[in-house]
Amino acid sequence: MRFLPFCPLLFAVDILSRASASPSVNVFSDVKEKRSGSTTGLVPLVVPPSQSWDGVDGKWSSLALSVGTPPQNVRVIVSTNSPQTIVPLPLGCTIDPVPVGCAYGRGGLFNPNLSSTWKDQGLFGINGNNVGFEANLGYTQNADYGLETLGVGYVASGASGPILVNQTVSAIATYSPFYLGIFGLGTQPVNYTNIGNFSAPSFFTSLRSQNLIPSLSWSYTAGAKYQLKSGQLAQLIFGGYDASRFVRNSANFTLASDINRDIVVAIQAITYSGTTQASLLTKPVFAFIESTDPNFWLPEAACQEFEKVFGLTLDANTGLYLMNASQYSDLHAKNPKVRFTLANSLSGGQSVDIALPFDAFALAASPPFTPNDTFYFPLRKAANDTQYTLGRAFLQEAYLTVNYERGNFSVSQCVWDDGAAAQLTTIHPLSGSSGATKMSNGIGAGAIAGIIIAVLVILATALGLAFFYLRRQRTRNAVIELIDRDDTSPTVSSTPIAPVKRDEEVGANEYYAPDSKEESELPVYIAPELSELSGAPEIHQLPEHDNREGDYATEARRMMSVRKASNTAELPGSGFLHELEASYPETPELESPNRSANVSPVIQPATVARSESSTSRRGPQRSETLRSDIVSPIDSPILPHLQAHGTREMSPLRSWLNGALTRERSGSQSTTVSSFSTPQRSRRPSSPSASPFTSRGPPTVAIPLSTHPSFQDLQNPR
Repeated sequence: MRFLPFCPLLFAVDILSRASASPSVNVFSDVKEKRSGSTTGLVPLVVPPSQSWDGVDGKWSSLALSVGTPPQNVRVIVSTNSPQTIVPLPLGCTIDPVPVGCAYGRGGLFNPNLSSTWKDQGLFGINGNNVGFEANLGYTQNADYGLETLGVGYVASGASGPILVNQTVSAIATYSPFYLGIFGLGTQPVNYTNIGNFSAPSFFTSLRSQNLIPSLSWSYTAGAKYQLKSGQLAQLIFGGYDASRFVRNSANFTLASDINRDIVVAIQAITYSGTTQASLLTKPVFAFIESTDPNFWLPEAACQEFEKVFGLTLDANTGLYLMNASQYSDLHAKNPKVRFTLANSLSGGQSVDIALPFDAFALAASPPFTPNDTFYFPLRKAANDTQYTLGRAFLQEAYLTVNYERGNFSVSQCVWDDGAAAQLTTIHPLSGSSGATKMSNGIGAGAIAGIIIAVLVILATALGLAFFYLRRQRTRNAVIELIDRDDTSPTVSSTPIAPVKRDEEVGANEYYAPDSKEESELPVYIAPELSELSGAPEIHQLPEHDNREGDYATEARRMMSVRKASNTAELPGSGFLHELEASYPETPELESPNRSANVSPVIQPATVARSESSTSRRGPQRSETLRSDIVSPIDSPILPHLQAHGTREMSPLRSWLNGALTRERSGSQSTTVSSFSTPQRSRRPSSPSASPFTSRGPPTVAIPLSTHPSFQDLQNPR
């Protein structure tokens, strides 16, 4: 039981040892393979392609969508960074000259007037103030925005997918920059500022919020018409990937914080392989992977290297690297390759090579994109680093898997295996039923740092618990040892005796609480044994009388009185005596046989002289006659607390002082009382007639005890 506080520490150390076994986590590390026939849990959603190759800036494998009610079928290409779906309007085929088969060539047209579920929101731009969707590449496009019912897959063919309502659909009438419609995979919602900042979620996030896909992830490859017998179609999977379409690698990438450019990789090198070998990138750069634009947007120096090795010339009219028939045939025969080395950082780390053959760069263009049918090389000079982009042409040979819940993605080389069976694999969410994330490929440095901090916290907690546990055990053992002592101990009994408390420390409950112990349970004092050297013990007995005045009972009462008065604050006295104001007629004469007839109730001269002498030497001092414990019992209703309530003993020091005062008074009997004036009272009325004491006789004052006949009674207790 004593090792229990250290169990959390051992558990934390075990986690740290497992976590530090591998350096990083791959996007494929938290997946579980699920075949298409599985019925347990959610499975990946595979969006079927349209079986068509569409576009005027290349031949692209498109997807099929159903828009509106009743559904209108359109074909679109995938945009990995768009938050919305864009479809062409019938007005888009009124351009001059109208291309042959315009409606079909644009993938089908959508007419909002024929849909009963269209909720028009107004005309907006796809971006604004150089911010938003494709703003960095200079795209501008106005569209009619609305909320509409949207589904993936053709309804008539039976290969339809989920259908969602109130999805953002933008209808366009121009042919540039979008000739075909697009289907957005972005996660950010579309904000409508004209109706109180209303936000409409994207199709992708709606699938996840409605539990139609297992996780907020997708996989996509654009397909390649030049591969296999009749081309490899595009593939889009929500919540998983197809392991048969790519070569797995150990490179792991993290999503950038910019939601408009989040799938960012570091291009460490671009290598040309043909009749010669050449490096096409002078220094590493970061680039954005997206499928909306088909081009490679690279630094100007890299474009110049491409021009050299491929013999490219920029057409001034179209701004494209056009290739004539002979040039295309020559390059197609040589089939040079360009290898992109990608990593998560500009230098070092795990990297992956994506090789593109010449056919991936030879895109077929047609009107209205070019004046006539031709081939062009999808290369653009970037104005700055915000335009560095690997476009749709790159995704012909690359398989992209993005996991937004974990903030990472992977880029892999595509595999061309005609007739290969699909290997669908589910990407589970962070809070899925699969439990904790597998760490077969390790974790990152940030996660390791977090685990180390957690281990330190657990270690501190374990040490604290161990300290208190051991301290408690030590205290308990000490108490048990004290109780279990032998009953014959000469100093203590078997029951511990409670410490004695002072009177002021004992509360009322302790004084009057009933004692629940029996007499037999009370501690018994065991007298110590006498040693042989100690001899017979002496018995001491207090004498009946003390040398001092009075008996022991009187002295005990005096000591108790002094003890109680020790905690009572006394006001500082004064060297002068003041008359006590009386509010009664006339104080009766003190009955004393020794009182002289001509003595008035005033202060004796000897007492006043002593007080003044003491004041002149030490400043204001306490009066030696006005002491509450030696004031004579004056019969006055104003001072009831000065009444004598019995005989009171005096200490030897006080007796000696009063004797000295008596001797001084006896030596100055010849001095008349009239030679001394009575000290003024502190607050005497200004007018004798206004004073309430004028007609009531002389005031009652304190007199020395030495002159009072009852002083003998105080000195001789009864």
